[in-house]
Amino acid sequence: MSSKLSKQELKGPDIFQSTFERIVDYVSENQTRFYVIVTSIVVAVTIAFGIYLYWNNYQTSALELYAKAQVSMNRSIQARSPDLFKESIKMYKELIDKYPSSSSAQMARYHLGNIYYHTGDINNAITSYKDLVSSTGSDNNAIKFLSLTSLGYCFETKKDIKGALGYFEEAQKASKPGFESIGFRNIARIYEQLNDKKKALENYQNALLMTTDPSMMIFIKRKISSLS
Repeated sequence: MSSKLSKQELKGPDIFQSTFERIVDYVSENQTRFYVIVTSIVVAVTIAFGIYLYWNNYQTSALELYAKAQVSMNRSIQARSPDLFKESIKMYKELIDKYPSSSSAQMARYHLGNIYYHTGDINNAITSYKDLVSSTGSDNNAIKFLSLTSLGYCFETKKDIKGALGYFEEAQKASKPGFESIGFRNIARIYEQLNDKKKALENYQNALLMTTDPSMMIFIKRKISSLS
């Protein structure tokens, strides 16, 4: 059988009841402060949840428009139709205007630059790539590397060799997993055009260390041999 409770135990309040009574007393004495705190917490949670819903809907809507633009661009590439390319450009611009801070807008800027570049509209390509670099801020990521590298190609096409070198070297400072060899090859090629064989050789050697493609390794080794 269980032991009987003592008179002292029967008279004394249990811990839960004591704590609860203290809370009730505190709330009674500080009603205004209590309601302000509770209201602040409720408002903060409501705002945070509202922001989450808004941002989730924002990114989802941007992604849906991006998917449609991608379908349009694929049709443009297959048909090689200038009119379809114009349609793709329009859709990417709409995405950037409506959802400028979305991750889809970043990719839209990149694809927009590519369309301009491949259709020979170098100035608009430069504008798109620069917008992309600005939107990435100080973040180091693959898309920043690609956009800076694309700017290098644009300036190389415009015969601004030193301008191209500046962008290729800046791209090499960005995080670039898997792109290191491309970066070194681009820089080496520009130094070749500037007749700086020493720096061209140095960068081709660095590119070789980062290369795993057998055919590209053969190409780089030939370059190194010709410059040595």
